[in-house]
Amino acid sequence: MSIGNFLVRAAKAPLGVFRRRDDRRGESKHWSHERSPEILHSRLMPAATYSPWLADAGFTAAYQRIKKFTLVDIYRCYELWELAKQSVRVDGAIVEVGVWRGGTGCLLALAAPEKRVYLADTFAGVVNASAHDTRYAGREHADTSEDLVQGLLDSAGLKNARLLKGRFPDETAAMVEGRVALLHVDVDVYESARATVEWAMPRLLPGAAIVFDDYGFYGCEGVTRLVNELRGQLPGFWFLYNLNGHAVLMRTAGTHPET
Repeated sequence: MSIGNFLVRAAKAPLGVFRRRDDRRGESKHWSHERSPEILHSRLMPAATYSPWLADAGFTAAYQRIKKFTLVDIYRCYELWELAKQSVRVDGAIVEVGVWRGGTGCLLALAAPEKRVYLADTFAGVVNASAHDTRYAGREHADTSEDLVQGLLDSAGLKNARLLKGRFPDETAAMVEGRVALLHVDVDVYESARATVEWAMPRLLPGAAIVFDDYGFYGCEGVTRLVNELRGQLPGFWFLYNLNGHAVLMRTAGTHPET
């Protein structure tokens, strides 16, 4: 296929289940959810073509193992892989809140076998949906189980990952020991993400990072709103919006946890 034909086909690709009505009619170049008019969306087609994951044999093997157990695409998975590998430079554990079937949690544990990895989920679907959220009402992504995730971890021979079943942080955060070097927030909704970040803040040393999945996705405006609020409230952090659907907050040098 020629590059010209590829670009034409890509431009015509559907937006998926959240495709907006005015896009189908071609009436607007951008749109927003009626409950979040300040969060604007448009079709994104970054032009960069460098694909380092293609030459990373370790990532490729890990991704092949976990890809059927995650809804996270290869671009975000590779970013998690790299951040987990770099997190070994920072004191603390890796924590993922919002595990679903365990794909990205397994990936994080494979990337940093020397790190303690905590994987927290209710295993009963999304909780704490509120008026801040647009798509989610609660109980979505309940098609999983603790046994299913543990089976994936066992099949990969992982000994550094621990499952935390229950609402985080209320029911399971006490099981996390020490600092946090990398926090992956994949909870889909505002209130759960907010509670997770509030718990994590005192545990982040300089160089530690929080990665928010779903930032910028139509239907996940609650997470986008929370991160935008945090950008103005946390002067001790660098902020990065990766166009693949991640927002990253990294604690900068010279700032210190409260406890």
